[in-house]
Amino acid sequence: MVWYPIYPEGTRVRIRRGKQPLDPSMEGRIGLVVHTDLRNAKRYGVTLDGEDRVRTFLEDELEREGETSPATANH
Repeated sequence: MVWYPIYPEGTRVRIRRGKQPLDPSMEGRIGLVVHTDLRNAKRYGVTLDGEDRVRTFLEDELEREGETSPATANH
């Protein structure tokens, strides 16, 4: 099965709580997708605003900047 990233490189994203545990200080932060890993589907390299470090997030931990999903609207 071929996986196509829903957040291509260059997409502005906001970090949200997904299925895996997440450091609470990450939730709500904004960054830029700088890498998609086609070998490890649904993993994205994101540089958060104000940082140089690339952090890895799962697809369900991201949402496009400016969008609010029903899962995060109640948090």
